[in-house]
Amino acid sequence: MAERDVMAEERDWYGETDLSDRIASGGEIVRPTRMRDGEPMSTFALRMAEDVLEEVSAIARSRGVPTGTLMRQWIVERLGVEHRRPPSTSDVVWQAALDAVPRLAQDIANQLAGRRSA
Repeated sequence: MAERDVMAEERDWYGETDLSDRIASGGEIVRPTRMRDGEPMSTFALRMAEDVLEEVSAIARSRGVPTGTLMRQWIVERLGVEHRRPPSTSDVVWQAALDAVPRLAQDIANQLAGRRSA
């Protein structure tokens, strides 16, 4: 199965879609649903203060994940709190994977450093 170029799909959609009326009216920009890992996904444009976005981006970089992934994770976590439900299995798996990334990156860096000094 051919690997999808998600960035190209996003670029093409935003490049080919006239959003001027929605932007001028202050309306929401919501990209049509697409599938990701079998789950329907939509894109939602969000305005926020630059300093808040910079802080979120810094936290994401420190965890080795994209900013959007971290934001999505936080929203899902908050929805769990709001609904007073335990996290789903997929939430737990994703959280464990995200938590492991910095440690794995450090392990790889240590192994590479050991090879260079040998």
